Amino acid sequence: MTTLWQSEDTGPAIHVLVIGVGRYDHFNGGSKHQARPGMLAKGLGQLTAPPASAYEVCVTLLKELRDVPDRALGSIEAVISAEDPQLPAGFADLFPDVDEAIGTTAELEDVQEAFERWYERCDSDRDNVALFYFCGHGLQLGAYGDHALLLQDTRSSRFASFQNSIDVHGTVQNMQGNRASIQCFFLDACRSSQDVDATLQSLKSTALGPKLHISHDPEQLVVYSTGAGAPAHGRAGESTLFTRSLLKALFSPEHRRDGQGWQVTTTSIGTAIDQLMQWPGLRHRDMPEQQCVTSSTNVRGGVLLRFPNRPQVSFHFDTAPTSALATAAWSLADLRGNQVASRMPGPEPWIDSGPAGEGDLHVAFADGPYSTTSQQVWLQPPCFHHTVQVDVS
Repeated sequence: MTTLWQSEDTGPAIHVLVIGVGRYDHFNGGSKHQARPGMLAKGLGQLTAPPASAYEVCVTLLKELRDVPDRALGSIEAVISAEDPQLPAGFADLFPDVDEAIGTTAELEDVQEAFERWYERCDSDRDNVALFYFCGHGLQLGAYGDHALLLQDTRSSRFASFQNSIDVHGTVQNMQGNRASIQCFFLDACRSSQDVDATLQSLKSTALGPKLHISHDPEQLVVYSTGAGAPAHGRAGESTLFTRSLLKALFSPEHRRDGQGWQVTTTSIGTAIDQLMQWPGLRHRDMPEQQCVTSSTNVRGGVLLRFPNRPQVSFHFDTAPTSALATAAWSLADLRGNQVASRMPGPEPWIDSGPAGEGDLHVAFADGPYSTTSQQVWLQPPCFHHTVQVDVS
């Protein structure tokens, strides 16, 4: 069993399927790897970022969604494999019923079984939200060709190398027969074809789910971590930039002018993820450029999450010139003059969070040639970046 958590409540809920593949038995460094001509080049090997990312998704969603009003977390289904299957610290405490298989295997059979359980839960109520997350190797043939998410036993067959992979288009299409009215697919994988034989015309990967001849016309949003033909990046052993951006975007609602409060919707979350991926508070300076891409079917602004109160907005403040940072004492206050955040001088930009809306930013310099300054800022989800131009006194 890979059901990490399931609510005892009934009614509309958010059901999550998390797949993180770090162990690839038939790729470089794998236990069953054999050099073969054609099909896959030698560039694909073992990964450490996908299991770290998948574990973080499971932990964050359980902590943040379990008790939200209106439509809370219904279940988390997870399939994760890693070269080192040891669970992260505290994971077993959060998920006391975790199966021993978690972290050890993410073959096609494992994914199909987990997908079937997730599919049935999503299908139980028209007002359910279905969230599908994948992190691992991916391949795509050209800009519009076959796109596959690679699993632990991909390339186990010499004559059907990609059969044990997920057909993205076919899986999303099959989900149209599911009753969940909102379906989001977050795919953190490369979309390049440099590791494929140039003569290959089809990947012949496997579509998950039943191929029904009916459609419930769900809102379907697919968010890719990178564009067609481009790689996706991750630092060894850490959650990827896309994953960290996704987890912030899920809790970065936009304000509705029609009195409906703060909401995360199918039309807002893709833009929020992309903005967060470019935000210097998450993006490492040495990371290559990467921009997420979305595709959608029947998207009408359906609500994933509602929040009754103003959210906190992550901000990144720095100075020009940067040499002023070392002596800059920062404070942020609301319009009533109440201080909401502050920081003593330090060599790095100030990264913190404050309530959405207008505020007063104050920067004071105890020593040096720089002049104290105050500016009004407007913190708007999902993130905010501002450089304070500092004058020499």
